[in-house]
Amino acid sequence: MIGKIRNIQDSWFMKGILILTALSFMSLFGISGYLGSAAQNKPVIKVDDIVISQNQISQELNREIQMAHKLFGENLEIDDAMRQTLLQNLVQKELSGAILKKTAQDNNVKISMGLIQQIIRTMPDFRDAQGNFNLNLMKQALSAAGWSEAMYVDTLKNDVIAQHLVQNPVLMVNVPQFMAEYINKIDNQKKVFKYIIINPNDMKIDRKISDDELEQYYNDFANQFVEPEKRDVSFISFSLEEAAAKSTPSKEEIKQYYDEHVNQFVTPEKRSVLQMLFETEDAAKKAWDKLKAGNDFYAVAKSDANQSKEDTELGDVSQDMLIANMGEEVFKLKKGEFTAPQQSEFGWHIMKVTNIKPMKKTPEAVAYKQIVETLQQEKAYEAAENMAMDIEDMVGSGKSLPEIAQALNLKVYEVKKIAEDGSAQNAPKQFESLVKSQDFADNAFSYNVGEVSQVFETDKGFAALVVDNIQEARQMSMDEVKPQIIEMWENNEKAAIAQEVINDVTNDLENGDKIDEIASRFNLPLKTSKPLTRSGSFAGLSKAQMNELFKEGLNSPKILKRGEEQIIAVNTKVINSNVKPSRGDLISTEYQASVAISQDMAQQLINDYGTNYDVRVKYKNVGLAD
Repeated sequence: MIGKIRNIQDSWFMKGILILTALSFMSLFGISGYLGSAAQNKPVIKVDDIVISQNQISQELNREIQMAHKLFGENLEIDDAMRQTLLQNLVQKELSGAILKKTAQDNNVKISMGLIQQIIRTMPDFRDAQGNFNLNLMKQALSAAGWSEAMYVDTLKNDVIAQHLVQNPVLMVNVPQFMAEYINKIDNQKKVFKYIIINPNDMKIDRKISDDELEQYYNDFANQFVEPEKRDVSFISFSLEEAAAKSTPSKEEIKQYYDEHVNQFVTPEKRSVLQMLFETEDAAKKAWDKLKAGNDFYAVAKSDANQSKEDTELGDVSQDMLIANMGEEVFKLKKGEFTAPQQSEFGWHIMKVTNIKPMKKTPEAVAYKQIVETLQQEKAYEAAENMAMDIEDMVGSGKSLPEIAQALNLKVYEVKKIAEDGSAQNAPKQFESLVKSQDFADNAFSYNVGEVSQVFETDKGFAALVVDNIQEARQMSMDEVKPQIIEMWENNEKAAIAQEVINDVTNDLENGDKIDEIASRFNLPLKTSKPLTRSGSFAGLSKAQMNELFKEGLNSPKILKRGEEQIIAVNTKVINSNVKPSRGDLISTEYQASVAISQDMAQQLINDYGTNYDVRVKYKNVGLAD
């Protein structure tokens, strides 16, 4: 973390353009670029009076998914596990940001708009070919990524605040050498574990469920045997690309893009160049005389300049890649010719051209097509917003979903029996991920039959739906759920039997019995790990579980959970390393320890700031468990 924090300190303003994407310069440059206001809906995060809404989290998630698709291609599949991970990280980031924002307010930490404007003007991606700040370039870059300008300014301010409140205070954490030696010794210590894996699914049940137990389960878990309300809906959907395809860039926009990105369409002339370099003019002239006499360039470079073949070859270079006035001189030569000695701040150069690759220019028709596609992509979010506004207008005027679809040349799709969790009996295959999304389900269950929903964002664009039919929730009969009850009962029975075995095994281990004897007594397979450091693993245990296991003393049992299975492990042997760590090893250990300490300090600092406020997080409002 120390290294990372220092890197951030050196280039924190660069982080803005790399991670963020859009800001409101209403107070900076007199323009408005906000692409959509967040709806007032369920709060997810509250830090006193600072509220992060469900819709804000959803928009951030959609932007991250869109960015992932841009980086890794549209075929990237965002499954439920990946979505959950993204959501968890996003909620944590927003929570930390809200705490820091509130702390800054209370401590009168203010970031001037002048500083933000200065940072923005230094962004390389916002500069034209002449190196000047270009407002149009900024707008294009931000719009293409789907961020509002106001959000970008706000995030830049938050980055500067985080720099002062968190990053600076945790810098320069030093780990003394004696501690590094001790940590290195522990890290290189090896242990051998013997272990038993107990899986409830392997347990045998010697009886069947009784009628009384069936009845009891049916009554005790009645709320689980309710078929939930389900709905039939129809919907329309359009991607950012589809929306952009409906817009055509003007000739002026195309020309401006070409002028600002001319290097994309024109490949300058390049030459394969050999070079030898000397400290003095006399040495260079001596070599030059040999070349004029017909000697081989490589041979002279080796004998007179002490250069290898690799040192001599510059490769393919354009004129502007050569130092001082070398470019002009080299690009006057014909193939096979060499320069007279030329001086630079590095010494005296002789260069030879061995090959010439002429300038290449992308055909006008090809360049035109590429520019149109690029500009359409950059305008995608704006075009999609316009389509969304058109739909909202038509909904307001009373048009039905089929009428809206016909007006915009969109297809109407149907979903049968969708539940609130996004599961459906039947849905279009190409829209499975959309139908399973929380936003789609929320809209499907927020309207009455015949009502067209508001337009809502999706992973790839926007959608709107109408409820066609509602099937009310109902209590299922005993006959319908009997197989489910039997499965529940069997799982509980197996889990109880497995727990009895675990209790007996751990009790015998704590009484001093050897794990080998116990495994034989209970007819359980016994396994032995190879000698492992704490960075190793066995039986699929996580790093955190291995760290916990390494804390246990010799012959002390530890129970670890891996899915449904439980592992009873005993450390049976400790092997200490006799190798004295090198200075390089100790430096690496010191750095890693500094990283870990700094990470803990940064998180603890944010946690401590949070204790000053009423902090509440409603994970359920974004589909996460509390």
